[in-house]
Formats: sequence, C-alpha cells, structure tokens
Amino acid sequence: MKKLPINYRIKIESCEEGGYFAFSPDLPGCQIQAETYLEALREIHAVVEAYIEDCIAAGDEIPYSNQNLVAV
Repeated sequence: MKKLPINYRIKIESCEEGGYFAFSPDLPGCQIQAETYLEALREIHAVVEAYIEDCIAAGDEIPYSNQNLVAV
C-alpha cells in the first residue's frame, strides 16, 4: 500500500506497574501496551497504519490530526 503523508500525534507513557502505554489522541481506539518504549513505538505505529488501511478499505473518511505538526 502506498504510504500517505499524514502525521498523527501519539503519546507514550510509562506505567506504574512497568511497561508503557501508547495511544493516538486523534484516532479513537488506537492504543497498546508494551514492555519497552521501542516496542510501544513500533506497535502504535502498526496500529495507526492498520486503522488507516481499514478506513480506506471500508470507504470511510480518513481522519486528520486536529493539531498542527512540525517536523524538526
């Protein structure tokens, strides 16, 4: 599938019990838990991609971030 130039916010937080929780505030239901920060980053990326692919396959509108993002 062709990659779309869309950026989404993600948040990765450490959990008190260990591991990490990652989610995208822009995409409802896109959230994961992982043992390491890198694993959380990889998994949330995969979940966001799957969400967008599902939107396209279903003919749904692709959600866009409601925040301005700047690459630095």
